[in-house]
Amino acid sequence: MIPLYQVHMPEVDLTEVLHSGKIANGPNVAKFEQLLQEYIGNPWITTTADVSSSITLCLYMAGVRPGDEVICSPMACLATNMPILNLFAKPVWADINIATGALNTVANQITLNTKAILAYDWAGNPFNIRSIGDIAGAGRRISIIEDASEGLGSKYLNHMAGSYYADYSVFSFSPAKHITTGEGAAIAFSSSRDYEQARWLKKYGIYQPSFRDEYGEINPDSDIKEAGYYTCMNEIQAAIGIRQMAHLREIVGKHQANGLAYDEELQNVPGITLLKRYGKSAYWVYTFYAQRRDDLLRKLRECGIYASKVHSRCDAYSCFGTGKQDLPGVAYFEEHQLSIPCGWWVTEEDREYIVSCIKEGW
Repeated sequence: MIPLYQVHMPEVDLTEVLHSGKIANGPNVAKFEQLLQEYIGNPWITTTADVSSSITLCLYMAGVRPGDEVICSPMACLATNMPILNLFAKPVWADINIATGALNTVANQITLNTKAILAYDWAGNPFNIRSIGDIAGAGRRISIIEDASEGLGSKYLNHMAGSYYADYSVFSFSPAKHITTGEGAAIAFSSSRDYEQARWLKKYGIYQPSFRDEYGEINPDSDIKEAGYYTCMNEIQAAIGIRQMAHLREIVGKHQANGLAYDEELQNVPGITLLKRYGKSAYWVYTFYAQRRDDLLRKLRECGIYASKVHSRCDAYSCFGTGKQDLPGVAYFEEHQLSIPCGWWVTEEDREYIVSCIKEGW
């Protein structure tokens, strides 16, 4: 079976870290953050424990409180939309652009209670962030949170994800992503103020420079002005991340090379419609539309190719309390979209086999 996901894990010697006596936080975390900042081109990046807690933190920093509204697409990972409920806020489901699968119609959903727009980069495809940014602006003071979990290395208007218009961009290092630290994430900010605030909010709101005195004791004069969370990356994860960064450009490059090849090889196949993209995708997986999608899925599985629908629409889950909304773009996407392997492990021979199986028909 050619897998849809594959864990990339380089050789990592963790002996020094494990016996250092300093596992929670230390130089590896700082070094990994520096490497991410250099790769993305943004000095305001901090690491975190996982993607959902990161999105929760971003929503909180955007001012989302119980009863507030967050505009989002139901065609996203549960890890993306569940944090809205964790803050006792309300998801407002918006439709997507059928051509791209990206969040589209948000203007009509904006109310006085809207605090944020949460947009998901499906398969690592950037959404039209400049257009949505124009809608969120105009004096409304609505924050844009980009879930770029699958988009590390993607570009929009020639700018790397995490270095352009979103107020917050979240990256995931869970096992199935381009690189993994076992678990973990990072948040890129558009302002130094938010970056500094997040550095303390991600650890209970403690202001680290003054929290301990010269003897390492808690300083009674160091106040905690705002209650925070606990979503910190540790030294073990960061040590793995440092080794991963040496391979990241090659990994993303292979994903993109496979994706671009699929763009060429599948563009005129009967029954297949390719997605359009606003920028340069990270091609975490390769998603397209297929007539009689489920028949093609079954055929590819029988051929030893792990094709998948990846996610199901979130508004169908009763925990969100909304029921399925009347969203034509979402309905079409859910019925027709399918993803095939596109990662660094997919060889040219694998890719040609996958394409031939599709071209044979289903």
